[in-house]
Amino acid sequence: MNNSVISIDLAKNSFQICALNSHHKVIFNKKVTRKKLISELQQLSPAPIIMEACYSANPWGRKLQELGFDVKLIPPYQVKPFLVGNKNDHNDAVAIAEASLRPKARFVPVKTLEQQDVQSLQRIRERLVKSRIALINQLRGLLSEYGIVVEKLPQKLKTKIPLILEDDSLSLTTIARQFIQSLFQEWNFLDDRIKETEESSDNFVKNNDDYQRLMNIPGIGPVTATALIASIGDPHHFKNGRHMAAWIGLTPSQYASGDTNKLGGITKRGNRTLRRLLIHGARSLMNWSHKKNDKLSHWINALCQRMHACKAIVAIANKLARIAWAVLAKREYYNPTIA
Repeated sequence: MNNSVISIDLAKNSFQICALNSHHKVIFNKKVTRKKLISELQQLSPAPIIMEACYSANPWGRKLQELGFDVKLIPPYQVKPFLVGNKNDHNDAVAIAEASLRPKARFVPVKTLEQQDVQSLQRIRERLVKSRIALINQLRGLLSEYGIVVEKLPQKLKTKIPLILEDDSLSLTTIARQFIQSLFQEWNFLDDRIKETEESSDNFVKNNDDYQRLMNIPGIGPVTATALIASIGDPHHFKNGRHMAAWIGLTPSQYASGDTNKLGGITKRGNRTLRRLLIHGARSLMNWSHKKNDKLSHWINALCQRMHACKAIVAIANKLARIAWAVLAKREYYNPTIA
């Protein structure tokens, strides 16, 4: 039995395997258990194995690659248009196979263990930062209920907490002082945990040549450089910088029909964390560009004069993504004279 493509609809304990022949007809489509997945695949004739880039796709991808299979991951948004009928494992597996056969289908590379480690650390850091922001907001709100208002900067609040706790003239009860002290200790703990995850992440990439090159790009710091390395892997998966910017979701959505051609907001596809980090870097560049005299800053200043600040920030983030691709693909350091 010659297979053109084999698709797997992943789940926790059961998997749906679908195989198409050279005429793109379904040969079989059946459910197998987790324990029998490998043995079932080894009985089939060699063919590319396609999975959605979702939960557990990377570990299964690595395992199958080690066994000699050609594994490709396809983004879920490319699969959805090919789903016919109700959503179930049987139809999902067929949709994955059919989507992968499209001439313009784009695939996501399977992440290495090192990339997975760095990305996991990034996600842990992101959760800790969110927890810290929530704690600071709660602490600020609770203090305001006792008539204590502190400047907006978190560092200002942190330096004032010990002074507030020692000030007997404030109308704080014993219970209030106790929970303020407890929240302050939790804040310090979160700061330490965030620092630990950043150090662990830096240890992975500090000797990486690509990391050093990315760090030379304005608007890209340690966290963004690490996220780029963890998410992108081989830059040659993308034809050019525009394709990488589109993959991150930093290009406009398009609606075209007949003589109508409209560009909307950005697609917001791809890695949300990476997109957010590039947006933050772009905002920082825009805020300081008027004090600089390099080519990129001149371009940013001209951009800000002809469009709204929010649009300009997204355009700068798109530019950063393209520069990052060029630096990674050409293995050259950032050159400010040709930015």
